[in-house]
Amino acid sequence: MEEEFGVEMTVPPSQAAPWPAAPHDLRRLRIRKRESQEKFWSRFGVTQSSGSRFETGVVIPPPVAILLRLYANGTLTDDDLHG
Repeated sequence: MEEEFGVEMTVPPSQAAPWPAAPHDLRRLRIRKRESQEKFWSRFGVTQSSGSRFETGVVIPPPVAILLRLYANGTLTDDDLHG
């Protein structure tokens, strides 16, 4: 999954490109899960409105970006985030 979203997790986070490599990757991930923006973004503590903006290229706050990276590479699951 790391290669699919252009995230190289072997690079130290301080040197890695910010998530996502391209905003459309977020939308692609959400659509692949067949989820609405509201459902997808709520697991990260983000409103639908903010999630929509992230999917169009607005800068993602670092705490949300970290959660997205961990979620995309499988380190965090839905259960971890809804807990």
